[in-house]
Amino acid sequence: MSATRTLAQFIADTDFANLPSPVVEAAKIAILDGVANMVAGSVQELADIIGRYVRDAGGSPQASVVGWGYRTNPPAAAFANGVFGHCLDYEIQGFPPTHGTSSCLPSALALAEQHHIAGNRVITAYVLGWEIQGRLRAASAPATRPGYHPPGLVGPLGGAAASAKTLGLDAEQTLMALGIAASRTGGLTANTGTMVKSTHPGNAARMGAEAGILAGMGYTASDEALESPVGFAAALFGGEFDWDVATGGLGESWRLVDPGFDIKRFPAQVYMQNAIEAALNLREQNGINPADIEQVTISRRGRGHSGPRPRSGLDGKFSVEYCAAAALLDGHVGIDTFTDARRFSPDMEDMLGRMRVEPEGPESGATLATAVLKDGRTVSAECLAFSGSASNPMSREQRLEKVHDCFRRALSDADTERALEMLENLERLDDVSDLMGVLGQAAVGRG
Repeated sequence: MSATRTLAQFIADTDFANLPSPVVEAAKIAILDGVANMVAGSVQELADIIGRYVRDAGGSPQASVVGWGYRTNPPAAAFANGVFGHCLDYEIQGFPPTHGTSSCLPSALALAEQHHIAGNRVITAYVLGWEIQGRLRAASAPATRPGYHPPGLVGPLGGAAASAKTLGLDAEQTLMALGIAASRTGGLTANTGTMVKSTHPGNAARMGAEAGILAGMGYTASDEALESPVGFAAALFGGEFDWDVATGGLGESWRLVDPGFDIKRFPAQVYMQNAIEAALNLREQNGINPADIEQVTISRRGRGHSGPRPRSGLDGKFSVEYCAAAALLDGHVGIDTFTDARRFSPDMEDMLGRMRVEPEGPESGATLATAVLKDGRTVSAECLAFSGSASNPMSREQRLEKVHDCFRRALSDADTERALEMLENLERLDDVSDLMGVLGQAAVGRG
């Protein structure tokens, strides 16, 4: 059986009853985190553009756009909600990184709302989308070209897998959905630090939903889109693709629990998490006043995508210097850290001039923050595994603190509790449209 057909058969054959309980619990944690990201993302500056764009384009009112108070067709809703889910760079991250939530969950939710589908199927769809996307990312990782942003390459296939399961497609239809999605890949790393980056998972969710819809209507594609000599692996990775990683042991292990995922403590690129926590540790453990700092050195492996003077608050999510400077100045790093107002404030401009990165970090892999103080003292602190990482998990209370902070930006207290109740009992929710009716209301304060 071909690789594409093997994956399609696996998607079609897997139901909620086939999922081990640890996988279901991991999926519920990830889905709650993903929805929280969508809600908070829906009120960001770039979301104002996307929300108006999708609304003005029009569409049959079948699926909710989170935080906007209108409904549109499922692919368009999946696009908007995928952008919202990724724009904060706050969603969970797998290994290797590929942004499986914002590529898969929005398409599953949009189609489930349209067809009044139960929550347990959305969990199954999300698990399968994450699994397929993660396997394809891992199988291609050694040959990944740095110019491509991974969710743009493998995300449409994850979105298609999630959509096919949500729609209940059979194996042949799912095969066609994967074939359609394989022709919808792309996304440039050059756009990291700009608004465009969040459209890569948004497009993946939209293309995944469209692939599922078209395949269900009888639209056809290659039945060997992944392995063909002129197919996905050949075109994007020069044929360097580990097919055993892609298709071996399906159903025997699940990527949501092995290798698992990191939950981000801070709304910045996953590679910034240790740097921020090290800087916070430096401040807290040594009682540092930012005014007393002469210079700070962050020692880590690699120097980050953005440079020492990020072009915007959004670009600051990818700057080691900015992330660490914010931690030292404010004693915390949150959603409001990455506004242009904070980026270009006088104290930030001054602190950035005192930051440097040493890209040859400790052999341990830890991130080390060292400050030379104006009184001549040198102090340091490190972070090896940030709180929320797979090796240092957050508690339920810590996870919910993040969720509440996200929800409060768009939902009332009453709607927050309603949404939490449904999400924490998602496997028992009869109709996902009940959840989307809450999430799709116009955000508190939006005119």
